[in-house]
This record gives sequence, C-alpha cells and structure tokens, in this order.
Amino acid sequence: MLEYSNIISYIFIIGAAQGLLLGVFLFKKDENRVANRLLAVLMVIFALDLLNSVAFLTGAINNFPWTIGLSNTFPYLYGPFIYLYVKILREGDDKFHHGYLLHAIPFIIVTLYGLFFFYFESIEYQLSLLDFYTDPPWHIKLVGNLIPVSGVIYIFLTMWEANRYNQKIKQTFSNIEKIKLSWAKHFVFGAILVWLIVFLAYLLNYLLGEETQANLLIYIAITILLYNLGIKALNQPEVHFEPISDQEDKPERYKKSGLADEIAEEILLSLENLMQKEKPYINSKLSLNDLAGVLAVSTHNLSEVINTKTGKNFYDYINSYRHNEVVRMLEDSSYDHFSILAIGLEAGFSSKSAYYKAFRKYTGTTPSKFKEELLENRRIAS
Repeated sequence: MLEYSNIISYIFIIGAAQGLLLGVFLFKKDENRVANRLLAVLMVIFALDLLNSVAFLTGAINNFPWTIGLSNTFPYLYGPFIYLYVKILREGDDKFHHGYLLHAIPFIIVTLYGLFFFYFESIEYQLSLLDFYTDPPWHIKLVGNLIPVSGVIYIFLTMWEANRYNQKIKQTFSNIEKIKLSWAKHFVFGAILVWLIVFLAYLLNYLLGEETQANLLIYIAITILLYNLGIKALNQPEVHFEPISDQEDKPERYKKSGLADEIAEEILLSLENLMQKEKPYINSKLSLNDLAGVLAVSTHNLSEVINTKTGKNFYDYINSYRHNEVVRMLEDSSYDHFSILAIGLEAGFSSKSAYYKAFRKYTGTTPSKFKEELLENRRIAS
C-alpha cells in the first residue's frame, strides 16, 4: 500500500503537470492576451512550487536545499498575480502598465532577504531548516508568517476588483450570460477558502508542531483553486469595453459632472421615445455603445443619464423594458400560440435563465404562473 507521502507526491506531480499544460494553453490564447499570459506565468510558478514540495516529500530536496527559499518567496506572487488578472480584465485595455510592478515589491524584498540571509549560507544551515525540531531564526519565521497577511490583503483587493468588473459589465451590456460573471464571484470565494485553509495550517503547525506537515493542505487547496481558475480562464470570452469613465459605477460619481440637467433631461426624453417607438431592446446583443450611437451622444453621458435619472444601470434599464414587453405579449391573446420561452426571446432576452430571473425580479412570479393567472382571469371574466 502506498505511503501517505507518496500519494500526496503523485497528486502534486499531476497538479504541476496540469499547471504547466494550462500555462501553455493560456499563453497561446489570443483573447484577454495580457491577463491570460499573467495567469500562465502564475501557473508555471505554482507548478515549480509544487515540484519543490514533491522534492521535500521524497527527500530529494536534500540535494538542493537552497530551493527551500522558493517556498517562502513564491507565495508572495500568488495574491498580486490573481489580483492583477482580475484588474486587467476589468480595465479591458489588454495592456500591462508599469505601475503593476509595484505589487512585486514584497516578493522582491523577500528575495533580497534570501540572498543575504539564506541562499548563500552553508548547506548544513539550509538543511537544518528542514528539521522540524530545530527552531529557525525569528526573521525566517517572520517571512513565513507574513504570507497569510499578504494573502488577506490581496483577497480584499481582488474582491473589490471583481465587484467593479461585474458593475462595469452591467453598465455596458444588456445580456451578460455569455460573459459568465459568476466565475469572478466563485473564484473569490474559492480564494477565501484557500486562505482560511492557510490559517488553519498555520494554527495546526503552531499547536501540534511542524512535523504535522499541515502546510500540505495549503498546496492541495491551491492546486484545486488554480486548476479551476485556469479552466475558467480558457473559457472566458474577451470582453470589449467602450471608453466609459474608469470610476466607480455609482450615481455619486456624476455629482461633479459637466452635463447640465436640462441636457440630461433631453437625452432621457430622446432615450425613452426611442425605447417606446423603436424597441431597440428586442435586440439581444444591444450594448450601451449601440444605443449611444443611435442617440448621437457619448457612452459616458448616456450611462450618466440612465444611472442618475432612472436609478438603474444599463443592464437593469434594458431588461425592465424587456420585462414590460413580455407582460404586454402575455396579456395579448394574439400571442397565445407562442410558447412562454419564445415570448421571452422575442422580447430580447438571450436565455431562459436571464428571462425568468428578470421577470421574477419585477413581477415576483414566473412567466408561466403569470400566464396561468391571466388565463384563469379570462375564464372567470367570460
């Protein structure tokens, strides 16, 4: 029967192979090029970290103990890379700005520390750090203990960016199902779970001793997280944002706007006339840029008008009209030969899930139940 350490080693080897393979696929992907290449580099780094753990479990690390330092430096890249991946997706310009390098400062500091206090020390000293019963110097402990702190900081930063990304999507598109907003939310929750496991591992090491090898739980959790993230990234379509203001998508951002109130009212009137007469919302691919082009106004001004004058974002504003169109068609007996789903698609919804979700939001029931009540009321009235 295989020993526990051998089983874990095989899992890590498989995880490293998957990470390298995903890294290659992500690097070659044309969509979201910069974001995916950043994630590809992260996959390769993590694969190397996993292989280093395999060397530790099998004892091969005794031949090159200096690689122990990598286990305390690579983790300072995980949080920044994941945060920047989401940030670049949100900004939508597919560029790597030099300011992003500031997030590598903790990694650089820890690497410099290693150069002065670890990498060029004797092999005996490096091997002594593998002994669970030897208390390492306080500064080495500090470097390891600051890893969860870095993780928590970047979890909050990533949550913030993911929320801004979701808001920006809803300010730009009227149908968002193919963009799969849920990936960001699920990923952030997964990252939170990983860092909870990190804290649990540190707590177990503190209470029961390093010989418990609780840190292996961390690598198992991150293997699952990054593998899922890589798969999601491969399936994530490229989202092209039009140049809207890069501020928080809330009405408060328009308080200092140069758009006069009377001009805003004129744009709103033109917009509502267009929506009622031309029904552009029945186009399931309608975007903010499309509507702004028809009205001959900037996307920023149109977004401002919708936000401040209706209290809705673009996504909710368009879907409120689609909902009203569905209600009109359901109430019109000439559409009785249409299926419930066909009516939703005719009104501009791109999927059953989006259709039912919006209908329930505005009506409090499903289209099917709404139709049943209408038919019942007609029967009673007749």
